[in-house]
Amino acid sequence: MQNYRLAWTTKDGERKTSAVAFSESAATTYRGFYADRLGPKTEIEIVPVKPGE
Repeated sequence: MQNYRLAWTTKDGERKTSAVAFSESAATTYRGFYADRLGPKTEIEIVPVKPGE
């Protein structure tokens, strides 16, 4: 099973990633949740991760 993390850049230019790895469908759902919290101008990527990463 492929897992994914969410990644974004803060207003200060700091790169952040989610602490939890998600399935693809969950990552898509949480991407919307994070977008609501971080603001519409924040670009949130769904990034594939390797097992154990």
